[in-house]
Amino acid sequence: MASIYTRKDSQWFWIRYKTKAGQWACKATRYRTDNTLHRAKARQEAAELSIAEHDKRSTDLTWVDDLIRTHPVGENTRIYYRNSWRNLLRFMAERQIALEDFAPATAHDYLAWRTATTRTGGGFVGRNQALQDIKILKWIHRNGRLLGHLTTMAMVDFRSRKSPVQRRPVFTEQDIARCREALASRYVPDWMRTSFEIAYHTGCRLKETRLPLSCIDLDAGTITFPEPKGGSGRAYTIPIPDGLIPLFRKLKSTPRSHTFEWPGAGTKVSSYWRRFFNLLGLKRHSFHGLRATRVTNLRKAGIVQAVAMRLVNHSSTLVHDLYQRHSVEDLRNYVNAGLGSSTPQTHSETPAPAPWGSRTPATGPEPGGTLSRTPPTIPAS
Repeated sequence: MASIYTRKDSQWFWIRYKTKAGQWACKATRYRTDNTLHRAKARQEAAELSIAEHDKRSTDLTWVDDLIRTHPVGENTRIYYRNSWRNLLRFMAERQIALEDFAPATAHDYLAWRTATTRTGGGFVGRNQALQDIKILKWIHRNGRLLGHLTTMAMVDFRSRKSPVQRRPVFTEQDIARCREALASRYVPDWMRTSFEIAYHTGCRLKETRLPLSCIDLDAGTITFPEPKGGSGRAYTIPIPDGLIPLFRKLKSTPRSHTFEWPGAGTKVSSYWRRFFNLLGLKRHSFHGLRATRVTNLRKAGIVQAVAMRLVNHSSTLVHDLYQRHSVEDLRNYVNAGLGSSTPQTHSETPAPAPWGSRTPATGPEPGGTLSRTPPTIPAS
């Protein structure tokens, strides 16, 4: 950090600072030591040199890679952080700005720039996705300030409301029948048929449908998911649904080690399903919609929430509620619940009330469910 000082043999203020090569150097200013105003100007020049020194130091952003690498999150989350950081680096390179130059105004520019970026599979990046990048940027700013790499945390106070999330629909019985009919084609890979049935019957995620056959115990009637979301520490076991028993028996009779093998390395498996659903006219559907379909069907069947959460391995009731979908037809059977008879009674069906001041007040209900206006008989003493 640059600083000013004086010399006995000089009438000027001197500045000690670091050069671009990182070496310390000294130079004389044009500000006199006997002038109070010049002292302030000399300090301002030293501060400008300190900023230039820091800008050069902040161009070395390897500490961000180390920060992401040591962050205690899952590997998939770490990849997500790296991808967001790459987008931020690209934006900074195009605009020729430093990491510390990010401020709320710059963040709004980034949102406009990011949402104009096309996705790999087509379409544009959503605003909520761009806001996630800003959230990671705020995390980098905060940690950079704590570690001494940055001198500002201007992004910490940045706030922006997310756009409403459009929830994808669940699969109806007709949709499931249409998918099964298409999957039966000989042009569809065998692994897609197996993956679809496992996800439909259990509600597991796409990655979890590839199971080691050793985790399927037909004698005990159980299936274990060894690597669900969250890692092996969240492995869980459920009974085998009846619809999967014939499939598992067939798979166990083969020499394979897993339920199926993924397509070639480097292939994005979700793109297979996106094309598949698009060809069937189910463009708003996704493979993960099978999980929401399972949760919704369990709710419609009257399954207790705690049991349903255990079957699909949900640990949060908030997340579990987000997966439930109810159409208008699903609610038709319950619309009159708690309203009594749906047909209003006429005056002829309503018994006339007792006259005001009657000496025969109504007693409690009789076993038949009607009210008696006959006073109870008092036994003789």
